[in-house]
Amino acid sequence: MIRQKAKRLDSKRLLLFGAPKCGKTTIVSELEDCLIVDMEQGSNYVDGMIVNVTNMAEYGELMKALKKSKEETGKNPYKYIALDTMTALEDISLQLAVQLYRKTSMGANFTGTDVRTLPNGAGYLYTRQAFFKMLKPLENYCDTLVLIGHVKEKDMSKGGDSFTEKSIALTGQTKTILCSWCDAIGLVYRDDNKTVIDFEPSDSLVVGSRQKHLIGQKITVATSNEVNDITVDWSKIFIEGKATVIKGEGGKRPEKQEPLLNVPATK
Repeated sequence: MIRQKAKRLDSKRLLLFGAPKCGKTTIVSELEDCLIVDMEQGSNYVDGMIVNVTNMAEYGELMKALKKSKEETGKNPYKYIALDTMTALEDISLQLAVQLYRKTSMGANFTGTDVRTLPNGAGYLYTRQAFFKMLKPLENYCDTLVLIGHVKEKDMSKGGDSFTEKSIALTGQTKTILCSWCDAIGLVYRDDNKTVIDFEPSDSLVVGSRQKHLIGQKITVATSNEVNDITVDWSKIFIEGKATVIKGEGGKRPEKQEPLLNVPATK
């Protein structure tokens, strides 16, 4: 059998999580050719290609528009699609979870609006199914899918030592499956005037990477000056072709095509 060479250097699925206002949306907005799917209306203060999605109907329209664009052009509509946030997607997918449960013999007569109320946690099977049924098709329309989430802190102990574990804020097995599905997971945090992504796993931090250039790394992706102008540099994260460095106020930004989607979008 012939030894196979690696087919990719960069992540196909990148999961980023961090505390509120740590700069997650800001740095993602500076990715060249990136569509931000804003599910929490947290992108009002950044420039970028942004689509606001707050319910299942709007999400369905987004998927139809992406599919139509790819069928017409024969290529992915965007290099990156950033889904902001995983918590909001989990909430929106609850409607689909109910639909999936009602299609089963057990749920045919279900009149509730939240399957999480089912006895013995039986409804979480359907919330997981709904979550990934909505999420996974998105990767068919971009080179890299960037998933943004909130951080969950949990007090833990090991060998008599206590510590606080930081991980993506999602429910139970949904979190486990999502982390396994993603190629790289990083914690975004602020360090003085720097925005850093931490890929170095530990007992207290659930992160990691399949990409050699990210394993065990803490990478500065943005710096700000005394008047809060920001320079963003993704070139150490996405090394295939080198991502564009976006300078602060007054710097030249790359040209971006007009929105391809027939859904509400801002530029």
